[in-house]
Amino acid sequence: MRFETIEKLILAHEIGSEVLFGTAIAELVSDEEKKGNLELAQKIRSAYLGRNRNGKKTTKNLDFALESSYNDIPQDKENELELYEFVTTITELSDVILPANQLELLKQVLAEAAMNDELIKKNLPPANRLLLCGPPGCGKSMTAYAVAHELKLPLAYVRLDGLVSSYLGQTSVNLRKVFDSVNNQKLVLFLDEFDAIAKKRDDSHEMGELKRVVTALLQNFDNLSPSVFLIAATNHEHLLDPAIWRRFNYTVKLDLPKEEQREFLIRKWFDDYAIEHEADLWELTTMTEGMTPAGIKELILTAAKRQVTTGTGITTTEMKRLLSRQLTNHAE
Repeated sequence: MRFETIEKLILAHEIGSEVLFGTAIAELVSDEEKKGNLELAQKIRSAYLGRNRNGKKTTKNLDFALESSYNDIPQDKENELELYEFVTTITELSDVILPANQLELLKQVLAEAAMNDELIKKNLPPANRLLLCGPPGCGKSMTAYAVAHELKLPLAYVRLDGLVSSYLGQTSVNLRKVFDSVNNQKLVLFLDEFDAIAKKRDDSHEMGELKRVVTALLQNFDNLSPSVFLIAATNHEHLLDPAIWRRFNYTVKLDLPKEEQREFLIRKWFDDYAIEHEADLWELTTMTEGMTPAGIKELILTAAKRQVTTGTGITTTEMKRLLSRQLTNHAE
């Protein structure tokens, strides 16, 4: 956490300014997102919004603009968990390290989304559905947050723990609740772990309930308002029902970072965490082939903490040892 953010939080407490406090919280959340700590960033948001561990609000007096600007968030009948929560982010597209072709496609998507009204006037379908595919840790969630920021829209993050119900037919009902609640509003609807509700209907191992869920999902997609920008993310695109693919305007497959992206990330994070080193960063770039950005960051964070605890700089040999331990789950 930066000192300036801590200073703002203390000052906001002293003068009782909710606006200054909210600004400091937004900066803190953004800082954690840029570090890749998306789970921690989400916990900070939820704490600010006054939710307890069951997802229920514990206070009504927080002046949070996004909450008051939208309809009441629907809940699951079984456990009373809210079906989605609003996320604010100042993560920019430039914060997401992507190959040039993927970045260009996202820019095209954003350009079309920004001109939805003009496209509709010319009887052209709006580009408001984006599917993100790729292995865990490759930046799908961060990309969704960046798209929402670039569109200057809040992001409604769908909570799968509330959406998927053990009651027969309730998951389809929950889906309808989500889409009815957000329809005709200007926001980004983010469905993470999308394959959990969009699996192939010809899978003999799946029960009829999931097939009904996929059918309900397709119907809700078809009735989606142009004002809603839908983003879905999956680690297992091969599991998706064929009809799902046709519902998206664009699909971006986020791959593992190539050599150029790995070198940029390694140099950036070594600088960000002020790591004193004699390591050959180019050799480290080669060593990390096949790793996700999240995995590379974990390695560099380990090196940064190692430097703090030992008081010594980091060498290439030390980085190799840390990488070996990480790849073998610290078994060595």
